[in-house]
Amino acid sequence: MSKSALDALRGPDADRWGNVATAQSLSEQKWSELASLVAQELTTDEVSFVVFGSLAREEFTLGSDLDWTLLIDGRADSGHLEIVHSIRAALGTANYKVPGPTEMFGGMIFSHDLVHAIGGDEDTNKNMTRRLLLLLESTAIGTSTQKAAHERLIRGILGRYVEEDANFITGNTRHDKIPRFLLNDVVRFWRTMAVDYANKYRARAGDKWALRNIKLRMSRKLLFISGFFMCISWALGDRGNDVEQLRQDLIAHLMSWTQRSPLESLAGIVQQYGPSLKSEIFDSYDAFLALLNDDDIRKYLEKLSPEEAYTDSVFLEARETATKFDAALTTLLFDTNKDITRLVHKYGVF
Repeated sequence: MSKSALDALRGPDADRWGNVATAQSLSEQKWSELASLVAQELTTDEVSFVVFGSLAREEFTLGSDLDWTLLIDGRADSGHLEIVHSIRAALGTANYKVPGPTEMFGGMIFSHDLVHAIGGDEDTNKNMTRRLLLLLESTAIGTSTQKAAHERLIRGILGRYVEEDANFITGNTRHDKIPRFLLNDVVRFWRTMAVDYANKYRARAGDKWALRNIKLRMSRKLLFISGFFMCISWALGDRGNDVEQLRQDLIAHLMSWTQRSPLESLAGIVQQYGPSLKSEIFDSYDAFLALLNDDDIRKYLEKLSPEEAYTDSVFLEARETATKFDAALTTLLFDTNKDITRLVHKYGVF
């Protein structure tokens, strides 16, 4: 097995970023458990059991919820709801924490709107969010056959983004062109997460505000930065001029990003373009995962009000971790590699 980018950055110190390693190990354990729990429900290649959130990112901790869906890529069948009920019962018996109250997860999702309703009035915030989460932090559980619907859908979504991108359907021969159609949605998704954070503060009367604040600045920002590099990294390689071959190569490039965790994808960028930033970035993220894995601190932050937070030592320490993470990512984008900085200037705003 080839060495991961994160392991390469870790170097000879096997204990470095131990909280990251622990979360990865627990995630793999949960994948195996879930595969056994849902195996008898996944009898065709038209359905996949897909997890999102910390488990998909390989960041599962003892306090993590299980965000999941039954993904259906095929004909509608009344039996699908029975599968959902059976899975819910099995997960409840196994004491997995249920998804939050947004109805984003814990049910079934059909593939049609995720592929065909990109943009336009039918592309609701919920549809867009599900689509981007599928690309940036989803993992199908089970055998290759049980994962087939998930892989088909990912490829179908990426095909839409590439085949209808003006950069790749014209005679544009610039070598710094990127999948801007996809990048626009990555940026829209990040802004939607930020707006959703503000809305939840109002709708839930500040409940869990402090913890959600830190998550927005850490794991949610990780999703965005991984998606951003997913797009602009295409322009960092040497490409030919054959439009059809470019499309195929670009889809393969994007597919490879969907098959890695966001943290591993970021590690690959840091390894190649900014190895001097590895401590600032991954020490901060390791500290964040340590916080999530400490049940006392997690519960304390869940109960901390916005009025109390900015004079509270626990919150301020977590906030300082997030600030260091943010500063290191800003340096990576603007002050580490001239080619990356040029692409950020070109595509980051307009």
